[in-house]
Order: sequence, then C-alpha cells, then structure tokens
Amino acid sequence: MKFKSLILLAIPFLILCSCNDPVKFENSGDHNNTEAETGALGGKCYPNQTCDKGLICDEESGTCMKDPEAQGDTGTPVDSDNIQPGDTGDPAADSGDSNPPDSGDTNPTDTGNIEPTDTGSVEPTDTGDSAPDEDSEDIDPRYECTPGKKQTCEYQGPAGTENVGQCKAAVRTCKDDKTWGHCEGEVLPVYESGEELCTNGLDDDCDGDEDNKNGSCSYFWQDPGLPDEDTENPGIIDVGYTGEYHEAYEVPDDESGSETCSDTCVPIQAECFPAIENEYEAGLCNGLDDDCDGEVDEGCPCTPGQTQRCFLGPRNYRGVGTCRDGVQTCIVNLKGGKAITGRWGACKGGISPQQDVCDFADNNCNGCSDDLLCCAPPINCAYNIGTALPFSDKIIDGSQIYDAEHRFNDADTATWEWTLSKGPCDIVLDKTSFAVKGANNETDLAGTGSNTTTASGVGMKFFKVNFTLSGSYRLHLKVTRGNGEVYECEWILRVVSQGFRVELCWDTTGNQGVDLDLHLAKVDTTTSWKNNTACFYQNCKGDPTASSGGSSGGSAYNWNLSGWAYPTTGNYNRDGVWVSNLKNPRLDIDNIQSPGIPENINLDNPLDTDTFRIGVNYFSGNLLTHPVVNVYCGGTLKATFGVDPQVSNFNGKNKLWKVAEVQWVGDPSSDACVITPKFDEVTGYVLGTVDTYEW
Repeated sequence: MKFKSLILLAIPFLILCSCNDPVKFENSGDHNNTEAETGALGGKCYPNQTCDKGLICDEESGTCMKDPEAQGDTGTPVDSDNIQPGDTGDPAADSGDSNPPDSGDTNPTDTGNIEPTDTGSVEPTDTGDSAPDEDSEDIDPRYECTPGKKQTCEYQGPAGTENVGQCKAAVRTCKDDKTWGHCEGEVLPVYESGEELCTNGLDDDCDGDEDNKNGSCSYFWQDPGLPDEDTENPGIIDVGYTGEYHEAYEVPDDESGSETCSDTCVPIQAECFPAIENEYEAGLCNGLDDDCDGEVDEGCPCTPGQTQRCFLGPRNYRGVGTCRDGVQTCIVNLKGGKAITGRWGACKGGISPQQDVCDFADNNCNGCSDDLLCCAPPINCAYNIGTALPFSDKIIDGSQIYDAEHRFNDADTATWEWTLSKGPCDIVLDKTSFAVKGANNETDLAGTGSNTTTASGVGMKFFKVNFTLSGSYRLHLKVTRGNGEVYECEWILRVVSQGFRVELCWDTTGNQGVDLDLHLAKVDTTTSWKNNTACFYQNCKGDPTASSGGSSGGSAYNWNLSGWAYPTTGNYNRDGVWVSNLKNPRLDIDNIQSPGIPENINLDNPLDTDTFRIGVNYFSGNLLTHPVVNVYCGGTLKATFGVDPQVSNFNGKNKLWKVAEVQWVGDPSSDACVITPKFDEVTGYVLGTVDTYEW
C-alpha cells in the first residue's frame, strides 16, 4: 500500500497579471513588509542576475552583499526611480540626501511599498470623526490628497502572494488636482509554463517555489525517482505523485492483493503560441492569453468602461476542469493629457490552472482529474454549486463536498471556513452588500446573516448567502480536521438575473447628507429626467410590499407605462419574497442616507433594439463624490464606469452624470447589448444638469 503523509491542499491558484490596475477604493494587506527585494542589499540573487550598484551576488548564500572592492561605495543600492534633481545616482558622489523625509520615496530595500506619513488633516463629517490620513492603509478617496504624495495600492493578486517571489503591490501618486493617479508598478503572479519561465530561476507565480519544479514546470525538472508517463509530450502538465499517501487515501486492493491503480486518461497538451507583442496586430483579440505570458489581449482597442470575459492560462484549457473565466475592464489610455483610447486592464476573478491534487477535480485543467495520484479523495472540489439570484437565499450543503462517503465521520468536529470575495461595489462602499450565515444544519440557517465575507466554526457544514447585487464571486471552502489536516476548494459563484440591470454605488453613502439617485431613460420616449417618462425614485419604486425605511421603496408604484409597456414578471423583491407581478422597469433599492447601500434598476423583459440612457443625479449634499455604475445584460457584467478614470467634480446638487446609452439585442433571455459611454477625450465623463433632458 502507498500512503500520503503530506497535507493536500485542493485550492486552485488564481493567476492574474497586470502592471496598471484600475484604482481601487480600498487598501488592504500588509504594506510594511521589509523583506529585501531581489537584487537589493540582502535580497535574493542568481548567477545570471546582477545586484544593485555597489553590490555583488554571493553564490554560496544566494544573496546580494556589499562589494569589498568598491572604492568609496557605501553598498547601499540606489533607487533610480526616486533620485532627486542634482543627484548623480551614486550615493558616494552625492552631497545631498536623494531621499529627503516625507518625499514619498520608496525604501530601497522594500518591495515597492511606501511608508506613509500622517498629515494630520481633518475632514468634518456628520459624526464629528476625523478624516483618515491620506497615506493610511485605509484608502478613502472621498478626501483630497496632497500633490506628490505616494500611496501603496490594494494588491490585486491572490491572497498570500503579495511580497512572495516577484509579486508586489502597485503605487499611485497624488496629482496636481489633488486626486489620485493610476496605480502603477504592480507585479502579479504569472502562470509558469514553457522553458523561459520554467528555467529562469525566479518564482514568477509567487507560490514560494522557484520554477515550480513539482507543478506546471515538472516536465523540465523530472526526478528520475518519480513516474513520468508523457516525457515525449513537452508542455503537458505532468505532476505525478510526490510521496506516500495518507491512510485515509488508501486505494482498495484487487482480489490478488495487489494495489489497484490505473489512469487511462490522456491529458490535453497545452497550446501556447510564441511570444506575441501586439495581439491586435496578430488578430487575436479574443479574451485569451494566447502566448501564455500572463496578459490578455495586449494592444487590443476597447471603449473605457467596457468589460469582457477573459482567461489566464493555455488557450485550450479555458473552461476545462476547475478553470473559469475572469473579467477584465477597459481602462483609459492617456496621451498628452487626453484619454485618446482604451486598453484592457488586468484579468481578475477567474481560476487558472495549477498543480493537480487529490480532490476529484481537474485542477490543472488538462482534461484529467487527479492525474496519476492514485487516491480516493475525501473532498470533492468538482461539486457543482450552481448559481444564485439577487435577493434570494443561496444555500450550500458542505456535507456533499467533504467526507460525503463518511470515511472520516468527523464533519461535525472539523472546523469549516467559508469565504466570499467582494464585488466591485463592495469595494467602493467599504461594506459587503451581501449577508452570509453558517450553521451545523439547514434549520439553523433561518434568519438574517451578517454583512461580512466569512462564516466559520466547528461543524459549520451549511452555508447561506443572500446577494443584493449581481456579479461573479469567488467562494472558498477550508476544512481543518482535528489532526491538523487541511482540505480546500474554490469555485466561482455567479449571481445572475434575466434582462437588463443597472447598479449604482458611491463612496460617500450616509455621509453629510450626500444622496445620489439612479435614473433610467428610454430613447424616443423619455422627455425629462424628472417626470414619469423616466424611471427613478419618485415613480419607479418596484414592489409596494417591500420593506420601507431609509434604503427601500415602500411607496406605491407610480409609473407612467406609456411608451414603455413592459408586462409584469415574477421575481424576488428586496426582502427575498417571491412576487408574481413585479413591475418593469423598477427601482428595487433607493438609498437616501444609509451607509454602504447601493441602488438598482431592473428591467426583466427588454425587447430587441430598445435603447436606454443611464443618468446619475447628485440630489443633495456637497462632498466630492465618486460614483460607480455597473451594467449587466442577462446576468453578465458588460461595463463598469467610474473606476478608471473616476468621475471628476461631482459635488453639487442637481448635477447629472450622463453615464451611457445601452441598446438591447435579441429577446429578453439574451445577454447581448451594445453600450456606448458618454465620454469626452479631454474632460473624461460628461456632466450636465438633471433639470434639462439632453444628451
């Protein structure tokens, strides 16, 4: 018999890559890690990699050390990005300090993070609280920043990869107009495949394993002691088994007493094109990482705010096994101060290939589950969790995922941890818009959950979540046995609803009387943003049976259907109650003064060629506010507006942000629509007044 002694982790590793991510409205993670950067004093180095000026690579220790033969050199590496005027770049030759206090420079031995300083500024609020320091780890874009200041951005890679290997967070700089610039310099994990990435001596995928010798690069690092069934097929991810199996993985013997273990599955060979500098010129604008360089659709044009599904990994592994698409957003490509074009940002939120483990799932997405692992896994990461609906409870029974065959019989004593990722508006609102709850049995799931991302506890086999917003969310399950063994799975949970859906969120909800309102107009029907020919808070508050209060519509539905004439449909209202005759269109949430609450307008049954316009009205207050609008067609996110760039000068009553025009394509069950943002290449997003209906 063979037994496996190591702990198997069945979590697919999300692989993302971008150097210019959209600015996020939340900063989290550890930004004070002082581990020396590769090439810096005390940092890692390799024989084929030079250290910073004044340093040499000590091959025995593999670290950069002072060069004893350097004349007059202090041995301190130079941060070439932060040399002040008059500096030579040589610390010994400079008479001044190239990094004066509070200059926003990075510490040369840091991984790219900035150590912030406190300006002591105070922004009055309705509660009398002090405004957060602009350089604090809790980034809050509602307060102006000091020009020239730098700030570490939220790291967009998978948890646990920041400051590991090549990975580091981006940095953004406050511009002259006192708004933050783009996040730049981020390095995210790159899927390690092919000879170049598998033999460069670097940890490109930031898993702590240089060149991933036991994973996707195993073909180039075969151990003669390990089985290798496909050495004639370069590029195929061939993991093999890496040790003895734990007793729980025992494979039954056949009648002869010998171990039964056969694997007849033929893995799919990864398809990676040679390096392509511009995929637009190559005719490969397809949402794929065709050359497996960790970037999708380089050079392909797009409209700022537009989104598309994307996949990081070999092109023919898309949708195979656990691999799932992410989403990338078109961000502004500036030139000479003008937003002349758009370019695709990072591909985020998907699941990419990674080392196969014993969990019934095809983790490396090559068409074969548990390749050559010869095991009977206690956890089933191939379990189909389905989809969810807005305002409806989604319940997952974990007993169908872990120890479903009752070999351990310890589901009630193991510790369960369920974690959901935040959606786009959750980051803007700095509050989760969904509510989660866990329990030992389904009966105990009754009641309202908590607005947090995690539910955990002993025996917490059942998990419930109720979503307010549409979108795709990563669900992570971690089960820890009493003996310390850990089993993990991850899925993409899609929240979908038929038809056309518009969501609004903003960063000053519940603050000093700021109230924004979402408006939906129909071309050739609407005559004013403020009368019954447009859908907004005054006449379009969906279901009159829904709860009232500061963020709901309890008043009667007072809608002039003339020119719209959409029949009622059955759907869940905001209280999670199924209503058979909901009006269309409808505003299911009107947030007036509640912190962290979005607004939504739904139209379940749009018709082919119907064309709509989206507007956001600054109803009250005077704080500078940054709204974000998400547009879904058939449950698929089609556009995100207001992230990169942000909306400028939105801080006065009756201002109207003219967001976009949307034309529906096909029948109500379609997910096709054409979106045209209202965008000026010089001024960015276009503002008008709610008092006049103009476009």
